[in-house]
Amino acid sequence: MKRRLAGLGLLTAVAIPAVGWQPAWGDPVPSLSISLDDGTRDTTPGAENTYTLRISNQGTTRLRRILLVQSLPPSMTFVKADAGGRMEQGKVAWTVNVLPRKEAVVHLSAKVGAVAGAQARDLATTACARRSAAGPVLVCATDVNTVASPETTDWVLPISLASAAAAGLATTAFLLRRRRRRSQPA
Repeated sequence: MKRRLAGLGLLTAVAIPAVGWQPAWGDPVPSLSISLDDGTRDTTPGAENTYTLRISNQGTTRLRRILLVQSLPPSMTFVKADAGGRMEQGKVAWTVNVLPRKEAVVHLSAKVGAVAGAQARDLATTACARRSAAGPVLVCATDVNTVASPETTDWVLPISLASAAAAGLATTAFLLRRRRRRSQPA
């Protein structure tokens, strides 16, 4: 029994990282932040959304060849990417260098496809940074838009116009009656 406990103590000591522990690739984990935004919360089928992806190096070491990957949902069609972004299997990838206390900025444009059904849907795209394709994810960001189906918005303009016309007619009728009452002798 004493031998088993001694063995467990050794395993526990090995499993707890020592102070100053570094990842297997030898470099300290970089101090990064990432943001992804297309400047809107709502979109419609046929709209072209342009995403801005920013990765900030908050550390003191230059980061070389950081892989940025942004996924596109199946309902979006890739249009273009700047800074050498390339599209493969529903994802756009860039390789960037980020100086200490600086940021790298890339852009991606994609067209929103048709939405099935008559309800609004959420459309999400996520971007992550890694040191390499096989390396662990360092940081991620997501942008979500609500996509209104054409079926849900086709009625908005005609109903709005009809409501405005009805309000205009009611106001005109009220003013004419009021004018008639004022012009009649008491």
